[in-house]
Amino acid sequence: MTRTVWLLVLAALALSGCSTLSTPPASPGTVAGNRFILPNDPAQPPWQSVAIRFKTPTDYSRAEIDGVPCVLAQSSATWSLHAAAVPSVFASASTLSWRWNANNLPAGADSEIAGKDDAAARVLVAFRGDRSKLDALDRSAMNMAKLIGGWEIPFASLQYIWEADAKPEAVIPHHTVSRIKKIVVRSGEPGLRQWLSFERNVREDFRRAFAGEEPGEIESIGIMTDTDSLGGTARTCYADLVLR
Repeated sequence: MTRTVWLLVLAALALSGCSTLSTPPASPGTVAGNRFILPNDPAQPPWQSVAIRFKTPTDYSRAEIDGVPCVLAQSSATWSLHAAAVPSVFASASTLSWRWNANNLPAGADSEIAGKDDAAARVLVAFRGDRSKLDALDRSAMNMAKLIGGWEIPFASLQYIWEADAKPEAVIPHHTVSRIKKIVVRSGEPGLRQWLSFERNVREDFRRAFAGEEPGEIESIGIMTDTDSLGGTARTCYADLVLR
């Protein structure tokens, strides 16, 4: 299948059934000084579910592991994400921190191979940008998505992922969408069923992933556990996402 067809299929299927990320409510999450703190409860705003019409969504619920309240993602051949629009006052922030606790890595998953792109843990950051600078294929996909689903594909996205054997800090291009880059922040099974903490300068990571580009404003933050490609299972809890 050509890249043009892949992009249009992605736009038509992936976004036609999505919940959109609307303008944030007046007091989304928790604002403490210069920090935007997302709740450890997927039912609280500004969290919103984003699902594909033809796929069973991952289940996101409130849980507690080792005394830590968290958003529990349970996936069994499922795909969906939980995302939160970022208030404009934090759109130029640079540092994102979080914790996750993954029970297992999906068997056979490999983010570098089409059809095997499942992940126990992903944290996503979407950026705004000048769409006129994108190539014709990317612009066509974005226009189709907006026409069908009423929601625009983000100009650019980073995904921080846990991989089975990829080299830590590797940047993995998405196999169909050039505006999505995956950064390996954890590799291998050591650390499973433990709380692991991360802190990233998302603007530096953007410059590394999209060479020659400067990052725009941060549009949204998301979490995702998915096993739809290979039909496996994964269970991960996310906690204490903070943007500053």
